[in-house]
Amino acid sequence: IPPPTSLPPSTTIMHPSSAFRRTQTAFTKADPQTALRAFRQIVKSRVSARRFEPNVAVPDHVWRDVLRMTLRSPSGFNLQPTHLLLVRSPRLKSTLSRHVMLGFGNQYRTTDASAVAIFCSDLEPSKRVDRVYDMERKGGVREDGYMAVLRVAASFLTGEGSTHSPIMNGGSGSSTH
Repeated sequence: IPPPTSLPPSTTIMHPSSAFRRTQTAFTKADPQTALRAFRQIVKSRVSARRFEPNVAVPDHVWRDVLRMTLRSPSGFNLQPTHLLLVRSPRLKSTLSRHVMLGFGNQYRTTDASAVAIFCSDLEPSKRVDRVYDMERKGGVREDGYMAVLRVAASFLTGEGSTHSPIMNGGSGSSTH
């Protein structure tokens, strides 16, 4: 993929094998319009892969970089309620391929790909709230108002607050509204 032409000369988008690392971070050092152009260019250059070259391995350092980037994906109150499994074993990919969505169309992709990423959802993200609260408090960058509502708001986000949907509870729910 050639570097986008609409970015400033100091910003270099590298080949996808380097997970789009930039020599300078356009999103934090540039004015908002430049950052928006850089983001749009990345989104427009995205393509889906119909085939993978079998037996081509992506280097470990690239996988580490990709995995680090998944940790940066936003989530409500930084609860990060997902886990990622990276399956690289040919035997495990073969087993997994027999259970993929859309049958044969994805079976060969699963076995041919260098790795398969499996995203898992944490069904009990509320267990993270105290740890996130402590990290935010120690970081000292959040406003007092944010810290005051973090635990309560996160409980609603995780579906454990005091407002319940009557539909979800067979018509016997309560509401604080």
